Amino acid sequence: MIAEYRKKHIFAVAELMYKYGKERGFSLDKCNELYTLGLVHDIGYAFLEEKDYEKHEIVGGEVLKKQGYKFWKEVYYHGVTNSPYQSEYLDLLNLADMHIDYIGNYVSFDERLQDISKRYNKKIEELKSFKLAKELKQKGYN
Repeated sequence: MIAEYRKKHIFAVAELMYKYGKERGFSLDKCNELYTLGLVHDIGYAFLEEKDYEKHEIVGGEVLKKQGYKFWKEVYYHGVTNSPYQSEYLDLLNLADMHIDYIGNYVSFDERLQDISKRYNKKIEELKSFKLAKELKQKGYN
């Protein structure tokens, strides 16, 4: 079961993905694909116990792959630094995911990293999200 607070995060990511598509002049179909990708990006949480949440990307991607979902790799590789798979949709998903906190608020990269650091009791520099934010900034995203 996906927690209520996580549902807020998921819907906010989906809405931001749609907005990114509109801003880039994507067709309505592509904007709808982005919205749907935002909705399913954290589906892996539904199949895991809390102790295994760090594998939610892999589990979610595998579930979606079995269902024949076109963008399963974006789910599988979201949040992964130096990913062997690259796509514009993956970049937009990572960007949206890094701008929406765990309860659905739009935040800066720095605010998101502080939030994750606090919730998981880790130094910011130790977070894979820290490395991901650096990668996104190097690609020109803010």
